[in-house]
Amino acid sequence: MTSQEPELLAMAATPVGTEEWSKWSSLPGDLVRRIADSLLASNDLDQYMCLRAVCTYWRSATDDPKDNASDLRFQPRRWIIIDEVFQTEGKLLLLNTDTGRFLHKKLSLLREYYVVATTPSGFVVLADKSPPHAARVFNPLTGALTRFVAPVPPEVGVAQVGCDEDEFYLYFLSDSSRKLRMLMVSSLETVSKEFLSGVLAGDVANSNIRFRCYVVGLAAQVFLHIEREGRTPILFKMNAEIGKIEPVESVGTFAIFAGYHRCLTVDADTFSGIDANCVYYTQHSGSSVHICKYNLKDKRVERLSEVAEFVKQDKQFVLVAARPFTIIQLLCSYTMNRMDSQLSLQQMVWGTDQSRSNSVDGDLDD
Repeated sequence: MTSQEPELLAMAATPVGTEEWSKWSSLPGDLVRRIADSLLASNDLDQYMCLRAVCTYWRSATDDPKDNASDLRFQPRRWIIIDEVFQTEGKLLLLNTDTGRFLHKKLSLLREYYVVATTPSGFVVLADKSPPHAARVFNPLTGALTRFVAPVPPEVGVAQVGCDEDEFYLYFLSDSSRKLRMLMVSSLETVSKEFLSGVLAGDVANSNIRFRCYVVGLAAQVFLHIEREGRTPILFKMNAEIGKIEPVESVGTFAIFAGYHRCLTVDADTFSGIDANCVYYTQHSGSSVHICKYNLKDKRVERLSEVAEFVKQDKQFVLVAARPFTIIQLLCSYTMNRMDSQLSLQQMVWGTDQSRSNSVDGDLDD
């Protein structure tokens, strides 16, 4: 224990008043930075922002994430957005899949843009409301907004953010066109490439069986999860030494959640109620959806409830299970649902209005 630590412990145990706050604000800058760095190392970016909000001195002793939004230290990692209410009050419910901690955020800025997509790491992709609808990337944990010159592509499926040598990249995968589009911050150019159907969570038809494939990262290994319609899921891993994939018998303390749009892994030791070495997936029967659990060790499939947990309404799967929802239900909902781009929906409205206008003009001419 250092010479300073007894005093710090005494300060922490003292009721906080004006005098005590003045002591906290006089902590050595290097100690404040060490605490801040430990929060960043443990993926507690939101707690880092709370630390910076304590006082002016603590802010001056730590780095401002808005000074360099592409700094990897300040990018959300393993955060997912599991509840999206953009169109009313800009509310978000985020989950840190490393620590199991939930975070509610109310962000009025979201109402100033079209919300296009959310990324698997926790970014929100936006578009200007004014043409040509330039892309924006918003970090809900730091409030940093990165402005792109290029507009959002007309078709948006999956979005992801990347960083290379202090350069921000924005990637879009389109389900219908099977194209990968990449945007750079300061470039109007959009790089476009085709990708193979079925490799990136797409559908592959094989005789009478339909497959959905997902790439799953666990520690230093990469697994390929394949969900077969009407059958149990299977897992493979890449053997780099022989250049082949092999069946996986165990994923240790982890559990895999796979749905129609997304796939993610969590450590079962962090989440109460989730069983390790299992794959959670859904079975569809008409408009009803049940959650199933496949145990990789004993190869046993278990339906978690005789009553359907989801009902399909339009393109969304709505949770109809009794509240409060379990963490399993919330994670399955996250993997099954993907919000529509507000920009695309608005463009559809514009297109419909234009068609009606043209129809009226044609009737008048007749």
